[in-house]
Amino acid sequence: MHSSYAKTAKSICFYYNEVDSVRELINFDRVVLDPANVTPKQIQTLKNTGVTVYAYLSVGEFDENVPESLKPSVKSHNDEWDSAVMDVSDENWHKYLEKQSALLKKAGFEGLFLDTLDSYYLYADEDENPEYFEKQVNGLKDAVEKIHKILPNLIFNRGFEIFPRISFKPKAIAFESLYKGYNASDNTYTDVSEEDRKWLLEAVKPALKQGVEVIAIDYLDDTDQKKRTELAKKIAELGFTPYVSDGMLYGFGTSYVYCIPKRVLTLYDGRFSSQLISAAHTRIATPLEYLGYAVDTVDINSLNYSTIDKTRYAALVTYFDSVSSFTDHPEFDKYVQTHIGYIPMLFLGTIPQDPKTLNALGMQYGAEVPPPYRLHKDDVLSKGLLNPHFSKLDQVNALTISKKDGFKSLVYIENQKGNTSTLVFKAPWGGVAVSPYPVESLNNNTDTWLVDPFVFLDKMLNLPKIVAADATTESGRRILTSHVDGDGFPSRSWFKGTPLVSEVLYEHVFKGIDVPHTVSIIQGEIAKDGLYPKDSNMLEDVARKIFELPNVEIASHTFSHPFNWDMRWLDSNLIYGEHLNIPGYKLDYNKEMKGSIDYINTRLAPKGKKVKVFLWSGDANPTEDMVVKIDKLGIQNLNGGNTTIKKGEESLTNVSPTVCWYKDGVQVYAPQMNENVYTNEWTEHYDGFARAKETYELTGSPRRLKTISIYYHMYSGTYEASLKALTSLYDYALSQEVTPLFISDYARRARTLYETGLSKDLNGTLHITSTGIRSIRVPKSFGYPVSSDIVGFNDAIDGYYMILNKKRNTVRFTKDHKIKAELKSANGIVEKWNRLGSKIEFAFKSYVPLTVSLWSDSRCQVVSSTGFDHTREGYVDTFSTDEKGLISGTFICNQVRN
Repeated sequence: MHSSYAKTAKSICFYYNEVDSVRELINFDRVVLDPANVTPKQIQTLKNTGVTVYAYLSVGEFDENVPESLKPSVKSHNDEWDSAVMDVSDENWHKYLEKQSALLKKAGFEGLFLDTLDSYYLYADEDENPEYFEKQVNGLKDAVEKIHKILPNLIFNRGFEIFPRISFKPKAIAFESLYKGYNASDNTYTDVSEEDRKWLLEAVKPALKQGVEVIAIDYLDDTDQKKRTELAKKIAELGFTPYVSDGMLYGFGTSYVYCIPKRVLTLYDGRFSSQLISAAHTRIATPLEYLGYAVDTVDINSLNYSTIDKTRYAALVTYFDSVSSFTDHPEFDKYVQTHIGYIPMLFLGTIPQDPKTLNALGMQYGAEVPPPYRLHKDDVLSKGLLNPHFSKLDQVNALTISKKDGFKSLVYIENQKGNTSTLVFKAPWGGVAVSPYPVESLNNNTDTWLVDPFVFLDKMLNLPKIVAADATTESGRRILTSHVDGDGFPSRSWFKGTPLVSEVLYEHVFKGIDVPHTVSIIQGEIAKDGLYPKDSNMLEDVARKIFELPNVEIASHTFSHPFNWDMRWLDSNLIYGEHLNIPGYKLDYNKEMKGSIDYINTRLAPKGKKVKVFLWSGDANPTEDMVVKIDKLGIQNLNGGNTTIKKGEESLTNVSPTVCWYKDGVQVYAPQMNENVYTNEWTEHYDGFARAKETYELTGSPRRLKTISIYYHMYSGTYEASLKALTSLYDYALSQEVTPLFISDYARRARTLYETGLSKDLNGTLHITSTGIRSIRVPKSFGYPVSSDIVGFNDAIDGYYMILNKKRNTVRFTKDHKIKAELKSANGIVEKWNRLGSKIEFAFKSYVPLTVSLWSDSRCQVVSSTGFDHTREGYVDTFSTDEKGLISGTFICNQVRN
């Protein structure tokens, strides 16, 4: 591709599959979608990132069951696509097209892609009946003119005959199969004849002469991205906008950019668990997230095999406890048998049982290997970790693997007779780890990795290194948040005078420690219709006093604190019952969510403040429909997960993923757990919460897996020991380089972690599109990031943390850090960063006194109405002020290099 194309040309994607996520579509400048397969929310998200969204509209055909009102307009049938061919001169059909155009405009589409413009050739012959043929051409012209009046942003698919006759210029004219075509009847890809190509090139000349963009859609399967890129470059050299994709336009093709596959498909069995508690989610998602991949955790019972393609998926992982998850799904065996080597596959826990599948994968089961066993393992995978425990009751059938190149046994057992069985092995197509690998459940009700998950996944899947969307960092510094579940608000403390625990926290934490706090209440604990109606006035006054503090953000922690949000997996032995025992109350999730929020907004919130966050209660394992309910209320949600890692319990099974992602909603997990898990369910060691410092350290190094999140309940204000432990965590956190944020700020970033776009243009330059993420971690092997789009970056132990301030960014990398004036870090949010020669106009929103550090090859100065102290050490200028809030000004650095 000529270098100028990358700067001026607009990429396009034609995608007719169901839109489950916009993470790939946001990589393109324009997208053409089947309107039946996209939601209004997705359309708006695309538009928010600068994507122009077109709807597909068939002008010449109707591809579903034709309604009675349109049957008189049917003229023929398209056998290849099994669709009705419509009379394009028929007024009734015109009215239908006008109505559809108006509905699509109302739905949020900004333009239309008009397809099947030449279908009238199937029923009208120019040589046999030229007058009738002319009538069809004019009828088509009239139909398109009417559509243009409703939605003027139009792309034609062909329509060469009407182009000279219409009164407007379309945005573009597209045509298919310049070099490569597709035959839908037998699903084959074909070469286009030179004669057909010459005809197309001649047909588009009138459009080119009038300066209309020409889009060439060619077809290649997804097995070789290099071939797609070469074909796209070849098309672009002719002056056409390229798009090369599969024949059904079900995957993500190559235009001036192409997507970097960043999804990993992980399968669980919904008959035995929900997505949220499945091993595929709780064990595998954390390391994959860190590596930059979006984890699609899908129930095998509802798996759509047509969506497993190389343009979106980098690998496939199964993690089942029961072999029935394989034996009950023979269609999965067939898929595996026909797709070995297509994308890497990793089978965990159990493996397929079908002999044909096993044979195709290069393994087979043999006779039983009786215990006792001796373990042989590759120390690279599990150095320093526990070995699995085997008992005399274990029954292991010998698993043997192929001796062909690419197969390697990494862990196996051997009995006294020399019989062996492989537990973990690497194969050319991926690998296997059978139970008890890779994670063993211990007798103390905890799980532990028996292998290093990062080394293991890297060895088994050979995932390409990519830049990682990151929710742990803001402006180059680790995020600090503080949020409080309302439990115990009315309780009395053991301090002198027995004040309410909520009053203790008000005095010593919320008012006394000037960082952002997100504070919630349980309505049923303080309202008149709750547990303590006689004390309600007093309790509400305390809540109002807390919510009035400028550094406090308001949250709801429900009406009655339900202990379960998914009745499918309800534990009949709930320790505390189904919810708080409020007289006469029957569980109503609408009252728990919207009702509690409305109560706070109308009764407790000061003027100008509203509830920003809903904090899940109990097991904090809501179903997707519960998450969607909160999303529709327009507030953030948080809690859940189980990050409890500490010294002596360092397994990454104790670090939860960032989110549980659903198509229509996202549950954001609490970055770390609360004081309950450090005090044996608040029964002993009331100073135990101080050990959360260990959690912060272990999730910060050697990899920054989590923010620093001080998460606790109101009852932490009960004892002197518990309060001291709590305040020690604030002391520790504020001694670190952190950016304090409200938990809603964090949640807005975390929920978009999976919907961050990665792509490359035809020159190989990386493109990053953000729907909310402000931080991108770059592996140090890539080199230093260089871009006029990014604000800067900070250097950390596990990578370079790029700071974003734009939705669309292009980045390249260099091995040498050529120092220029750019942001290294700040403890506030970047609101503005404009380079003007040697000057940088800035604005930061800071919840604490602002500190800003710049990389610079010359000493910088600041011009601002705010007074700053300035220090310089090496190539870093640091500016500090006692003020917070929205702070703006100009940095002047004499040798800024653009």
